[in-house]
Amino acid sequence: MAESPDSVPKLDPVRRIGEDQKLGGAPAAQGFESFMQKAGSSMPESGKPMGISPFDLAHGQTALSAGPNFDTLLSQVKSSQTMLGDMTNDLHTKNLKLKQSQKYLLRNKLKNANGYLKAANGKLGAPIPEEKEEQEGKGGGILGKFLNYISDGQNNLAAAQQQLLKLKDKGAALQPADFLAIQVKLAHAQQEIEYASIMLGKAVDNLKTLMNIQL
Repeated sequence: MAESPDSVPKLDPVRRIGEDQKLGGAPAAQGFESFMQKAGSSMPESGKPMGISPFDLAHGQTALSAGPNFDTLLSQVKSSQTMLGDMTNDLHTKNLKLKQSQKYLLRNKLKNANGYLKAANGKLGAPIPEEKEEQEGKGGGILGKFLNYISDGQNNLAAAQQQLLKLKDKGAALQPADFLAIQVKLAHAQQEIEYASIMLGKAVDNLKTLMNIQL
């Protein structure tokens, strides 16, 4: 049986722009304003936003470290002196024998370190001690020569230390570029000495391990 025209559901026509306001719908502007009011209510009483600003991140942070000074240079000198002292003790280890490759590296590292130390002393105006690296050491042989390299390094470091203390006591001032140049040369010397010290220390440890196994 066919349905009558009155029984067919009618479709609502498309509403015109602005007609929803008449029907009680909230306009877009009011929706945005209410959103902003809600966002403002979530802010603290101080009025600052809840997030962390770049100024907040910077607040309380330590300032950038100052450039090198006499104290930082003296610290570098002391560190190198300590490592060279440890190497002297290692070279006096009984029955110590180094491989040819170890001798080559140790010689080059110590010579390079002394070259950097002499350059630093020249920049400081400190006296450069006479080298004795080519002479035979008290222990004789290659180990004696290594001891001479270390002795030369200690003499250079002692001269640098005395000059730094003298300049510091006088209240002398060096140009920032000179401070930086000296710091770099001392740092290079430290790296060479540290490499040699670690390598020599491992050779001594291996010898001690071998001796314990044999015992």
